[in-house]
Amino acid sequence: MRRLLFVALGLALLLPSLAFAQTIPQAQIDTYGLRIDGRTVEVLFRVTDRATGRDVQGLQSRDIRLLENNVLINASVDLVEAHTDAANPMRTVDMPAVPSGALPVSGSQPVELNVVGATIGIVFDASLLTNVAGDPTDYVARGRGLITDFLEAGRPIAPSNPEQIGLFIPLSVPTVAGEQIRPSELPNFVQDRNAVINTLNQMAPRSGKTNVLDTIAIAVAATADAATQRGADAYLLVVTDGGDVASVGSIDALVAEATARQVKLLVVGVGPQERIATNAAMLTTLASRTNGAYIGNPTSDELKDFYRNHVSIVGQSAYLLRYTTDILDDGQTHNLAIRVDGSASGESPPIPLLVNVNVGDVTGSMDLGPVLQAYAIRAIPLVIICSLIITALLAVSNKVSKGRSSSLSGGITRT
Repeated sequence: MRRLLFVALGLALLLPSLAFAQTIPQAQIDTYGLRIDGRTVEVLFRVTDRATGRDVQGLQSRDIRLLENNVLINASVDLVEAHTDAANPMRTVDMPAVPSGALPVSGSQPVELNVVGATIGIVFDASLLTNVAGDPTDYVARGRGLITDFLEAGRPIAPSNPEQIGLFIPLSVPTVAGEQIRPSELPNFVQDRNAVINTLNQMAPRSGKTNVLDTIAIAVAATADAATQRGADAYLLVVTDGGDVASVGSIDALVAEATARQVKLLVVGVGPQERIATNAAMLTTLASRTNGAYIGNPTSDELKDFYRNHVSIVGQSAYLLRYTTDILDDGQTHNLAIRVDGSASGESPPIPLLVNVNVGDVTGSMDLGPVLQAYAIRAIPLVIICSLIITALLAVSNKVSKGRSSSLSGGITRT
């Protein structure tokens, strides 16, 4: 009985927590501006997908629900989206002036939008075995040059938030002391293409066989993580002749991982033409199965076009919401919450509907009042139900105990 009591109490406390955890939103809504002009309320805000780190774009009025004082209201919502793209890579979005001259509340601020350059991992198979006798071409040097051409093609794109680049160099097999997959000069992703180019030009090539596929697997995971942190598309540029007898991983496993992590492989075959022709089918498969692309022994201009045709930027968005409130000016502070039910769902922290409220105090900080209130709404009924169950169980137990006592007492004969 005591064990049953503990289980029931545990459920009473745990179930509301589980129910609340399941309602954690997929979208984060950040408020930048608020204006109250008579009964007209305007809010400037952004919506970010928590899973990808990207702005949620393309929301319509039908995707928005409003709650005043924690109650869903039936309001007509006017929603205007401002966004960046290749034609408009930078944009400042502010609350426009209104005829009445009403100003946004103190703490309101414009939204600075940019386009986000891609996150690009580079796997460079810099092995001297790429070169062959009878062919005077230094294919390691050529690979360096093509990577530089690729990076230069992206230089004018996304000037305020340029590409983030990471470098991965396959290891020699057998292992050579001192070699690292990620150069010590460039251990992380950076937004400095000059630093990447300088590292490429200064690094020593590998002397033997290399583990290209295993290095690609490591680079896929690192590139995906870096892209998610900044809300960017993820690409992996692989420069190789396709020769690899040293890796232990399989192409199928590699493709599955890249596809799951949404990393596109852009494969550039560099090496003697006969070898590239032999490995072209495998390299093409590796690229196409990850929604990427392959090109073999390209010229400088061809590789620049390869970048332009296959590497994308990500735009950002902000929204200006306008609606008419029915709340009376009663001197009390009222709250507004914005609920999004579009491609991502979520709810904003409460926004106080009171002139001169500092919006900066609202943005990015969650008022725990509604959270605790929601917890109480779930917890109290469950506690009551569990209490009734416990009371019933105790009553049944008492009846059973009394029944047993009566039977035993009836068998006793006093003398």
